[in-house]
Amino acid sequence: MEQLAAHPNRVLLQSYFPMASFIASIIGPKCEVVVHDISDPEHSIIFIENGHISGRKVGDGSTDLVLKLLKGGAYREQQFITNYKARGSHGQAFRSSTYFIKNDGEELVGLMCLNIDISHLDVAAEWIQHVLLGGSLSAPAELNAPEENPAAEYLQGNVDDLLHDMITSVLGKVSVPPERLSSKEKMDIVKELNELGVFLMKGGVSQVAKALSISEPTVYRYLQKLK
Repeated sequence: MEQLAAHPNRVLLQSYFPMASFIASIIGPKCEVVVHDISDPEHSIIFIENGHISGRKVGDGSTDLVLKLLKGGAYREQQFITNYKARGSHGQAFRSSTYFIKNDGEELVGLMCLNIDISHLDVAAEWIQHVLLGGSLSAPAELNAPEENPAAEYLQGNVDDLLHDMITSVLGKVSVPPERLSSKEKMDIVKELNELGVFLMKGGVSQVAKALSISEPTVYRYLQKLK
């Protein structure tokens, strides 16, 4: 592991590394624990235990939820958020929690995130309930039912893939091709993507411009009008 610079915020974040290892050891190999440095969204992961679960590593970027938290400021009113759903790049289901790491000035400097892989637990729980209630051993219909509560976070370390996923998700809400959208509609999309934190990433502007079939200066002009 590379030696972190002796900046107060980095020293504070480094102090959470033993706690992250401690938590991962208690819960076991299906629990990923990550420490993020929010000063560098594109390479925010500075420590990770059991990264094989999501396929992420030190030096990978923030998630969509991290970006949304940075833009929304929920950390100002609370110290942590717990037990929300997340999904992995290979379709895994996670139960996740995030602790907001703040400095002495109550400024957010990092996050410690726990992601517990519950993919098999969900299926096992359904089967156990089904067997206890009686009936055949075929899989319950609920296992094939649509997800009613979509994941709140996408555990993806690759910045380009994350941006593509976020942009595609927003564009999926409109029923016409991007090139047929009006300027007002495109600006509304830029506004929503901005609120999600897409433009905190260096590649955000270029990817959004390409997706909306507009120029990068146009994206910057839309962003300026939103201020």
